[in-house]
Amino acid sequence: MYREIRYDLAGLSIYRNFLKEPVVIRGLQTIDNILKYGEDSLDAFESYHEFIFMLYEKETTFKDFLLYFILHDDNPFSRAAEHKAWHKINKDLIKATARDLAVLKKIYDFPWNKIYPESVYPDFSEPRDAKYPEFFKEENWEEILPHLARYYFENSRGIASVYRALAWEKGKGLTGIKNPDRCYIDDLLGLDYQIKRLCQNTEFFLKGYPANNVLLYGPRGTGKSTMIKALLDKYRGTKLRLVEVRREDLNELPEVVDELGKYNLKFIIYIDDLSFEDYETEYKGLKAVLEGTLKGKNPNVLIYATSNRRHLVKEYFSDRAKASEEVHFFDSMEEKLSLSDRFGLIITIPQPNREIYLNIVKNLARKRGLKISDQLLETKAIEWERSHHGFSGRTARQFVDSLGEYYEK
Repeated sequence: MYREIRYDLAGLSIYRNFLKEPVVIRGLQTIDNILKYGEDSLDAFESYHEFIFMLYEKETTFKDFLLYFILHDDNPFSRAAEHKAWHKINKDLIKATARDLAVLKKIYDFPWNKIYPESVYPDFSEPRDAKYPEFFKEENWEEILPHLARYYFENSRGIASVYRALAWEKGKGLTGIKNPDRCYIDDLLGLDYQIKRLCQNTEFFLKGYPANNVLLYGPRGTGKSTMIKALLDKYRGTKLRLVEVRREDLNELPEVVDELGKYNLKFIIYIDDLSFEDYETEYKGLKAVLEGTLKGKNPNVLIYATSNRRHLVKEYFSDRAKASEEVHFFDSMEEKLSLSDRFGLIITIPQPNREIYLNIVKNLARKRGLKISDQLLETKAIEWERSHHGFSGRTARQFVDSLGEYYEK
């Protein structure tokens, strides 16, 4: 039994990433130690319990771990299935994948809990059927291939199938954001027109129609970032993904766009607080991506950015004095000022007035179930605003965050 399963796994050709998973490595080490030293060996006993420890650390069983791996693995078959109809996938690739699935079904049914019956093998009680597709109930996993291909087509693969919110990290590439900031469109009061324009553009994008890159411009704390992050909740269940790129990493933006172009998903690259000092040159890379290159624009990628500056590049009155010094001064100024024009849609976010500010406060307090009268809430909200940053959604949220004593006990 041990030798057969070990040979079968060694022959994986499509799902070979399975053999690189730490918990799998530890499980296979147990089998190797049993084959080499016997079940009574200390090496086998210790590696088995290290395997058990890792499952408890992940709060999963080996079966659930395996199903999760299959659904999200980035391999030649999942990449092909994400982009191609079933009948267009290479036949040899299908055969190799079918063989691998037969092997994975064997390891799925492998009696890990009977190697050392006296040990406490993890058995988490959450029903598996609620978490994984019905097709895994098939006895013969070779027959689930068309269903699995459809799953990859609809949900993608790899990190983009696990996370809807991602970030680009220099030196690492795409990383998942496990607990993204939850924002909701309904919390943004007094911005109906702005929300309508942003959502309409996003819906065009999701439908595959031409859509614009977007710049949200306005004072700090007025909801620009919240409006973009709230798109994840509003368009839950679609192929939309949000990828945050920091301003200091914009020189890698062409690489980001190329990487995202490999997926059959819709990506919004989110750049917060976008602005440049006059001596910075990263804006040239951003301009090139916004305008497109000889390869054209990636149809599955848009850029949504926020800024407190209308023209993004900082300007000084002293710049005007340079007009007599630089031969092509006005060409240089035009290059700077034209950056924001590369965004096809510029949405101005206004500063909220007193009434909207108080409405935001009441809305947040009501959603959190705070036990405080409207009159006292308004009085405290105005007092808070006077000592903080003026009327804004951020000020309102920070104020409501300070009202912990009014939560229902």
